[in-house]
Amino acid sequence: MSVGHRFIRGVAWMLAGGWTEQAINFAVFVTMAKLLGPELYGLLSMAAVFIVLAEALVRESVSEYLIAAHDPGAEDYNATFWLTAALGLVLALALWAASGAIAALYGQPQVAGLIRGLSVTVLLIAFTAVPVAILRREFNFRVLSLRAIAGVVAGGVVGIGMALMGYGVWSFVGQWIAMIATNVVMAWTAVEWRPGLVTTRAHLRRAGGFGAQVLGLRAAELAAAQLPTLIIGATLGPLATGLYSVSWRLVETLTFLISTPLRMVSQPAFAAVTREGGRAGDLLLDIARLTGVAAFPFFVGLAVVAEPVLRLVFGAEWLGAAPVLGVLAFLGLYFSVALVQQSFCLAAGKAGEITVLTWGNVVLGAAFILAAAPWGLVAITAGFVAAHYLLWIFRFRLVARLGDIPVAPLMTCNILPALAAGVMAAVVILVQRALGGAPLALSVAASILAGIAAYGALALLLMRDRIGLFLAYARPAAEAGPA
Repeated sequence: MSVGHRFIRGVAWMLAGGWTEQAINFAVFVTMAKLLGPELYGLLSMAAVFIVLAEALVRESVSEYLIAAHDPGAEDYNATFWLTAALGLVLALALWAASGAIAALYGQPQVAGLIRGLSVTVLLIAFTAVPVAILRREFNFRVLSLRAIAGVVAGGVVGIGMALMGYGVWSFVGQWIAMIATNVVMAWTAVEWRPGLVTTRAHLRRAGGFGAQVLGLRAAELAAAQLPTLIIGATLGPLATGLYSVSWRLVETLTFLISTPLRMVSQPAFAAVTREGGRAGDLLLDIARLTGVAAFPFFVGLAVVAEPVLRLVFGAEWLGAAPVLGVLAFLGLYFSVALVQQSFCLAAGKAGEITVLTWGNVVLGAAFILAAAPWGLVAITAGFVAAHYLLWIFRFRLVARLGDIPVAPLMTCNILPALAAGVMAAVVILVQRALGGAPLALSVAASILAGIAAYGALALLLMRDRIGLFLAYARPAAEAGPA
């Protein structure tokens, strides 16, 4: 089976699993929110900030070494496992030790207990990082998707059951731990490897050195995500912060559903092509062309329908978020392409330069946000997005050099999807204006369907080569796509 076919199949499994997981998760969230109310959910949110941060640092950091390694042996797997376990233990103990101070800062004593209870999930994720890396390396995304769905189902059953039995805020803790524990069990039962003590200092140094670079990358990503909220809160107050946070949450969720399958599957695909003697740069260019066909209409469409969708879903009081959401949609477009480029660097074992560039986004974003603050929320958001686009050229140059391909095709391969998305946006706006007196739900549905039809027609007319590329990768024949 070709790498191209395994890539398409892996993305399909991750898309199906991700959308199903999010749908179930949303239903569980709504049910528990109704049962427990906003105050208890607020207590969980206070604790969750720190838990999510620690989980992110252990989930995909040191274990990324196993994806990039050409032919890892038992010493590599053992070194990665014990380094990740040590990192998880340190972070869990740090959370436990800091829980009292964090609770005192909030003025909510219950937060300390919540942090201590949830800190176990950091250790659980650390223990399962290597099995997940093995599944990714083997393109076993079916198991990864099913484990995610099983996790949210198990967590939902436990959480809702505890809420009905009167456990209050601890229902959220039960839900979280049950979800992670289910993920752990399914990952370990899907792989044959088990940890041992056989390793060397050299293996520990290699895995630890690469892991340290990826930790820096993850820290930069988290800093970039939280930076605008912190500055907006300090300069513009709670209303602006709320409008931005809702817009960011929507874009973050949609970006997760689009970019995470591409990022998770492309990294082992790039590594596999390199191990088999192929040109990973050619695969990168093909994935970039396919990504643009899907990402441009998705996020350009979001920018165009931001106002009517917010009015329909959240109500007129949230319309102030519409221009913010429209601008942030282009950050979602950026992430869809840039995160695949990041995966290419990690697969090549070159995490250092992409980490530096990500911290550059943080620094430049902070400067642009502070400079734009006097002009309001939309200007701040635009400055933050602009910082990412201005530094994008350096990512293009980096991946072109690592892939030994010209930079120009990478930068220009999505001109046609961009033009088609622009025409689609014009069609959507015209339909919205034509149906100005119609019910809002009808107007939104009709404009979205018209946009899909317009983009689909243009894709068939102008981008037949990309449709053919997708079909070539989708075929299981060994000659389809890069080997």
